[in-house]
Amino acid sequence: MALFAGEAHAQDTAPGGAPPAAVAQTPAPREQPKVEDSDDDYKHFTVGLNPLGVAIGRYSLQGEYLPAKHHAITLNPFFAHAPVTVTVNGQDVDAGSLNGFGGELGYRFYTGSKGSNGFFVGPSFLFASYSQSAPTGTNTSAQASSDSFTSIGGALDIGGQAIIGPGVVVGGGFGLQYTSTSKDINTDNLNLASAIIAGGGVRPRFLLTVAYAF
Repeated sequence: MALFAGEAHAQDTAPGGAPPAAVAQTPAPREQPKVEDSDDDYKHFTVGLNPLGVAIGRYSLQGEYLPAKHHAITLNPFFAHAPVTVTVNGQDVDAGSLNGFGGELGYRFYTGSKGSNGFFVGPSFLFASYSQSAPTGTNTSAQASSDSFTSIGGALDIGGQAIIGPGVVVGGGFGLQYTSTSKDINTDNLNLASAIIAGGGVRPRFLLTVAYAF
């Protein structure tokens, strides 16, 4: 009777005649390999536009170079052209045009790992040179002369960008800038575009980026 009882116990623990050790062993689950961003997919350069500037006559091209992950050097040359009108007795009067060129040199820290993507924050240095021309058709030398001045300052921006598909970049943000002009410019009676471009002091700024990264 003891012999048959032992055989029944062995059949319960090892079906099909397999050794008891084979039943106790279970295969360890395999670890899934971690998927990391490849260095070949990292975008070191970004070139784009700021469509909001076009609305006020400021045409710019922004370039970014990332020598290391998360760290970008930015360069933003621009050309400005805007008609100048002043308000006299409640009416807008042609006061010529405002023309100039300048640039911004700055730094941004990005939280993303693909290039210029993710949230960003960074300062920039601003420089510009402008000339305000008198209206066409003026005769006196005083009216026909141009008034030139320079503007320097700095800005701090925050925002975010995303890289879509092979390299399309869209983003936006806002910041504060401070500029000082070489001549006192009275912007109280100027139209909005000229006041934003050439005005000094502390002013908000808004960013909208459409670019391509590679």
